Amino acid sequence: MKRLLVLILAGVSGCGYHLAGQGPAIPAAANTISIRPFHNRTREHGLEVYLQRALEDEFRRHGRLRVVPDPQGDVVLSGEIKTITSTPVAFSGTDEAVQYQGVMMIAMRLTERESGRVLHETKALQETQDFGAVSGVVIQSSPHFQRGTMDARDLANMNNVQLGESRRTVAIRALVDSTARDVYLQTMEGF
Repeated sequence: MKRLLVLILAGVSGCGYHLAGQGPAIPAAANTISIRPFHNRTREHGLEVYLQRALEDEFRRHGRLRVVPDPQGDVVLSGEIKTITSTPVAFSGTDEAVQYQGVMMIAMRLTERESGRVLHETKALQETQDFGAVSGVVIQSSPHFQRGTMDARDLANMNNVQLGESRRTVAIRALVDSTARDVYLQTMEGF
């Protein structure tokens, strides 16, 4: 019976299962993290600043590692923003795009500063976010609309280009936030 239990435990631990927050990547002695600005390979000006702030906020929120300026961190998070696109996914009867999907792809690397050892690397992390581009498609009661800065009464006074651009900006912020959450989960919890 003991032998069976040992075999099961060895099999489960070999499959990568572990308790949340106890991912295999972070050395026990690591207490601080530096987050370098990601290299922005897109035409979206300032995206790297938004991502860095979101990453710092995400790591501060969880508190396992204290965020410190580079190069002081025990571990260093770096990477690049590879792409950000908005693709129409739904059309009106007159072939006008009414719904878009925003897609953001990044690459990231977590290294131990002292040894230079790579603790975690993801070459392509992709996030998506749908957003409406005309007033008839924007759902004013949705949580994404409610978190934005636009007043529902302003929708009638905006043309579709203004509305689409405004919704795209909100979608990009949502993409950045969800990317920061996923970076944290992958680097700290191994998911």
